[in-house]
Amino acid sequence: MKYAWFGEKREAAVEQETAALSPSRRDSLFFGALCLAEISFAAILTALYLKGERTFEVFLSARPGLVFLGAVVGFLAGGIGILYRYREHKRSPSRHVPMVVAMNLVTVVLILMTGEIVVRAAVRDYFQFEAVGGGGLVLKPKSWEETKARYGKLLDQTQSAPSLLVHDDVLGWTVGPNRRGGDGLYWSDSEGLRVPHEGAVIPRQTGQTTIAVVGDSYTFGDEVRYEDTYGHFLDQMLGSQFRVVNFGVPGYGLDQMLLRYQKDVRKWKPKIVVLGFISHDLERTLWVYPFLGNHEWDYPFSSPRFIVRGEELININPSPLPPEDIFAKGLISELPNIEYQQRYKESEWRERFYHASYLGRLFTSLFSPWSVHPDHSEEALISVNASILKAFVQSVQQDGATPLVVFFPGRGELRKLGSRGKQVLERAGLAYVDPTPCLLDVDSTKLMLPGRHYSPQGNAAVAKCMQQAINDIVTQTL
Repeated sequence: MKYAWFGEKREAAVEQETAALSPSRRDSLFFGALCLAEISFAAILTALYLKGERTFEVFLSARPGLVFLGAVVGFLAGGIGILYRYREHKRSPSRHVPMVVAMNLVTVVLILMTGEIVVRAAVRDYFQFEAVGGGGLVLKPKSWEETKARYGKLLDQTQSAPSLLVHDDVLGWTVGPNRRGGDGLYWSDSEGLRVPHEGAVIPRQTGQTTIAVVGDSYTFGDEVRYEDTYGHFLDQMLGSQFRVVNFGVPGYGLDQMLLRYQKDVRKWKPKIVVLGFISHDLERTLWVYPFLGNHEWDYPFSSPRFIVRGEELININPSPLPPEDIFAKGLISELPNIEYQQRYKESEWRERFYHASYLGRLFTSLFSPWSVHPDHSEEALISVNASILKAFVQSVQQDGATPLVVFFPGRGELRKLGSRGKQVLERAGLAYVDPTPCLLDVDSTKLMLPGRHYSPQGNAAVAKCMQQAINDIVTQTL
């Protein structure tokens, strides 16, 4: 009885305090309570959406879980304010209450309509996708039909003008034989190796010590002439006793570099094999269909895909599909091993009722439910790439040659202490060449080209650091 009396007294006191407020003040508080409840309710739904596959215990310790708890408190506080105003209205009806509710609803509708209009106005075409923002945020759902249409056009173009890159049953793609690319900037010989001009031939045997360089577009020499690649600079620095053969292929990940060595390089019997890579190559190793990992790429190919099980490195996609077979699939979910494509989620390619709203599409594109495929995680990235590097070193050593691993830092990594590339090298426990000191000697405005590859000056600097490492190898082993 005592507690009941106290509760009634307290409630009466609150009602007296509320009644003492001016009508406009009460209406403002009521409007604020409605807004707080609505915002909190939206935050609760958002947090539960982001929960994804996490257990509730793990969810509550994460940021969305903390937002959820705060939103629950906000919703209860707003609900209490609404309840008090409702009870007051029941005892003493006021026309202000329905007016405040109507004003609140109109405000919500206007905000949503304005947001919808703004998003629709901001939508632009981004490589056959609808996207917003300068970074090209692709709106869900993504369209497989539009993706097929885009790459279908690219494939049609290669029929009339053969591209530099061609499908390969093991590597996914490689440099085609006797090809021209980059509007005459690039030429390949009959074995798909980069050469200085049309018709140039690299003989297998010359009496020189062969040094093979394996890598991606940095090794191939995108954006520069053959004479301005680091491989050519290195060849000139080492002298006539040596020759450097360029096995670089644009777009490669570490997995393809390993397979490139095993398939194409070892038969040349090089004495030194250089593997050069950038941090982005590590992500490419987690791709099965690279055009899904980077919408800007014009590579309509699939690629091998390694995973680590225990201590074993396994290629689960040893025969990458040719482009014609990839884009003949009716649904993206029909692609072999698509579940191993980093960040692929089938739900992102499936249309839902809320996709009728561009505002809803923007929301679901900005925020995704928590879900980490064990082979998509950061740990998987570090682990599989470290295993590939170790496999490369072992393969080269078993063939009686000397491996040399080189990490090429990007502009933003030159003055940073850590990077993904170095994390992988540390996990692999391998010595490597870091050309950062040589690159820092180059004027920063002249180091990189618009496509983010090294300039001729940058390639010369890389070759300078590599020359010292190769001289050390020659002194010790050759």
